[in-house]
Amino acid sequence: MTVRARLIYEKRRGACFVPHVVLADLFSRAARRAGLRLCSTEGFSPHPKMSFGPELPAGVIALCEAVDIWLQEIPGEVPGEKNTLDTGERLVSMLNEQMPEGFHVKKCLFPTDGTLGKECRAAHYRIWPRNSCLTEKLAARAKSYFGGDTLLVETGADEKEALPWISLVLADPAKNGLGGWVKTLVSEGLAAGWQDLCLARIALGRWNGTQVEEL
Repeated sequence: MTVRARLIYEKRRGACFVPHVVLADLFSRAARRAGLRLCSTEGFSPHPKMSFGPELPAGVIALCEAVDIWLQEIPGEVPGEKNTLDTGERLVSMLNEQMPEGFHVKKCLFPTDGTLGKECRAAHYRIWPRNSCLTEKLAARAKSYFGGDTLLVETGADEKEALPWISLVLADPAKNGLGGWVKTLVSEGLAAGWQDLCLARIALGRWNGTQVEEL
């Protein structure tokens, strides 16, 4: 029986520079090494059936990304029984043993309906500018650039290091990426490029009016 498993994973350290285009190969190889049997798409050039959340630029740290993978079966699963928390934990353990350094699967869900496109309606970013004096300017520029798709913009600072940050929540992350905003900052002389910003996507999901409810 075909099973759809939704993996919530992180990309930290050097893994954040792995481009979106190679993620399908990366996950399919890890799954095969873990002994999982993947379903394939139909057509002239079948490939492992997967669906990823909104694309993230290389260099952006990811703490809550998502991918749906379709499995022919789950090793050790008893036919006819429902998937349990135990099953998800077992898959997480099997995959993490095979994932490259910097990638870590946090949890595994078994959704029965809803696609990632419909579920990923908001994204929460945390941004640390290299020039902390520009924090308020960059926050204001983000609000004006994204307009009505801006669900939240606020500034603050880490308690321990006192590093100023911008908290930015955007609607429709598949449409609203950070690339255009960064280009605007460069053209206006507010940043030399991506190297002047440390960026992390810390949550994907639905906006409840106060925060992003994670997948």
